[in-house]
Amino acid sequence: MNDVLSFRSPTAQVAQDLFNEHNETEKAQRFLAPVEEQSLWYEHSTPHHSSDLYNLEGQKLTALDSHKVLVDTWTGVSTGVVGDKYKVTQMRDFTEATEAMLVDTLPNDKFKDLEISDNMSHGAAVRCRKYTFPAFSKPIETRKHQTEVALTVALIQSYDGSTSNGFVTGLLDFFCANGMISGDYTKGNKRHTSGFSLTNFILDMDKVVQDFYQDIQRYQVMASTDIMVTQAEATIEALPSMSEKMQERMKDQYLTEVKTRGSNVWALASALTYYSSHNSEEFPIKGSASNDNVTKSLLDRSRRVNTWMNSTPFQNLLLAA
Repeated sequence: MNDVLSFRSPTAQVAQDLFNEHNETEKAQRFLAPVEEQSLWYEHSTPHHSSDLYNLEGQKLTALDSHKVLVDTWTGVSTGVVGDKYKVTQMRDFTEATEAMLVDTLPNDKFKDLEISDNMSHGAAVRCRKYTFPAFSKPIETRKHQTEVALTVALIQSYDGSTSNGFVTGLLDFFCANGMISGDYTKGNKRHTSGFSLTNFILDMDKVVQDFYQDIQRYQVMASTDIMVTQAEATIEALPSMSEKMQERMKDQYLTEVKTRGSNVWALASALTYYSSHNSEEFPIKGSASNDNVTKSLLDRSRRVNTWMNSTPFQNLLLAA
C-alpha cells in the first residue's frame, strides 16, 4: 500500500494519454454526451388566449416551475424529471475531475493495462464508468485454486434520481469476471443542488488503496476457511431478504463454484458476486431485453451482495473457523 504514498511520478502523461485515447472512442463519446435542461409543461383545458402555448389537441400548456426535464442531447430523449434546484453536472465534467484525481494521486506504473468500461441504463439516465487497475492485482488462493483480483473504482451518475451519485470501489476477479463492492461512496453524498461542488465527490485514493489491500487479507481468510456444503446452504437460507427460489439457485451456483475453488467461504462469496456481476441464465435480470435496465440492476445487486456479505450469517462462517 505504501507504493502509492511513496513513489509519486513526476509526470502524468502516460495516464492522461490512456484517458484521452478511451474518451475519443464513439462509445465513450456517447457515454459523455451532455444532458440539456428544458422546461416541464403540463396540459389543462382553459379558454384560449393568443399568448398561450397549446398542444396539437388544443390543450393549454403551462410551465411547471418547481421541476424541469433533463434531455439526453445524443438522442433528444428525456432522461428524467428533477426539481428546479437540481444542479446539472455533466458526465464529461465528472469524469475529467475523476481522472485528474487519479492522475494526481497514483503513480504512472499503476496505470499499466488499465481497463475502462462505460455502461448505461434507462436511456442514459444512469451512467457508470469503471476503472480496473491490473497493476494493483493480488492473488487469492484456496487449497485447490488461485485467482488474481484487481482494484476497481466506479463512477456512478444518474439523471433521473434512481440512484445516488458518487463512487463505488472494490475488486474484480479475473478468473470469472465477478465484481465485488467493498466501499460505497454514494450514500449520503450531497445532492445536486445549487451548492453542489464536484470536490465533494473526490476520493481519497490513498485510503482506497489501503482499504483494497486490507480487503485482500480479508478475502484470503475467506479462501482459507473451509466449510461444509451444508454450512454454506444453511447460510444462504439465513441471508436477509433472499427468496426461496433465489436460495435454491444460489445453492446451485455455490456447488458450481466448489468444483473449481473447493468448499470454502470464498466460494460462497464468489457465488454471491456471480449473481451481482452477470445477467445470466442462472440469474436473469427481469425485462432486460426491452427495459434497458442491466447496468442499474447489477449495481443494485452489488449493493445487495455487499449487505449479505456483511450480515451476521455470513460473518459467522468466519468467526466459527
